[in-house]
Amino acid sequence: MSAVPQSRLFILRHAHSSWALPGERDHQRALDERGRADAIRLERHLREEDWGVDAVSSSTATRATETLDLVRPALAAGTPEHFSDALYALGVDAYFAETRRLGDATALLLIGHNPMVEEFTISLAGSGDEEALATLRNGFPTCGLATVEFSTPLAEVTPGAGVLRRLLVPADFARG
Repeated sequence: MSAVPQSRLFILRHAHSSWALPGERDHQRALDERGRADAIRLERHLREEDWGVDAVSSSTATRATETLDLVRPALAAGTPEHFSDALYALGVDAYFAETRRLGDATALLLIGHNPMVEEFTISLAGSGDEEALATLRNGFPTCGLATVEFSTPLAEVTPGAGVLRRLLVPADFARG
């Protein structure tokens, strides 16, 4: 891949959430105190970077939309947002479909759930930063953020075509 990627995909696993309360569906689970604190620290960390996200797609689950609410200040004002039940309910193929559907973006933020975000990131990363790949092999933590770059538009993303540039975990931005 050339030094300047044609597109980037930022894959964010929602921040840490509480267990479902009696009578509450899994879809309604909210962030817990740790999750809110991690998402706030991630937002502060990202605000200092020029990450250039030009579209967002989030699962409709409460814990994913709350994560977006907390990182939104790091996004440019007016960044288009899309919400997808498929990112909550379906598998890795839904993540590929959503990426391709929003393929006009050059830097897309996807907010979703494990095991799908981990499997999706692994399936994309044909190569990458050794430290990021090692972290990914140990699991994709809550509020973890992977950066995958492509030499093609997002509409043309295929398995193995990406380069995993980094995987931020809460410990990386906890000092912020």
